[in-house]
Amino acid sequence: MPIGETYLNINGRIATEPARRELDDGDEALGFLVISTERRFDKQLGEWIDGHTCSVWVTCWRRLARNVAESLHKGDEVMVAGRMRTREYTDEGMTRYFSEVDAYAVGPNLARATATVHRMRGAQPTAATQRAPTAAPAPEPVRQVA
Repeated sequence: MPIGETYLNINGRIATEPARRELDDGDEALGFLVISTERRFDKQLGEWIDGHTCSVWVTCWRRLARNVAESLHKGDEVMVAGRMRTREYTDEGMTRYFSEVDAYAVGPNLARATATVHRMRGAQPTAATQRAPTAAPAPEPVRQVA
């Protein structure tokens, strides 16, 4: 890893419907907000309580953007790995900052849902790389509902 780069993993819930856009150079990008809230057991109360909340904008590029757009939606529990960035902008004369993760991997949190994996053997899946149908249809993947 290059010195000065901050890589992180975050587990959380997708808080906005992923927004996909095509860039001028033909590449694709996709962005969404992930919110992660700490849960801890309070022994005095005898119950689970919410702790600190972290929210971060996640940006995906190219194939990852296409795959996330086809696979994940608002409310899904995810695991994101990427490089942390702090962006700055000016709003009414004030300098403001926000955190962003340039993702290199995004997937469903399998502690909270199930998933069916379709491997990509090139730029796009083909009939040869898709799983062959079985005698009985497989159950639909379970989606986490908010």
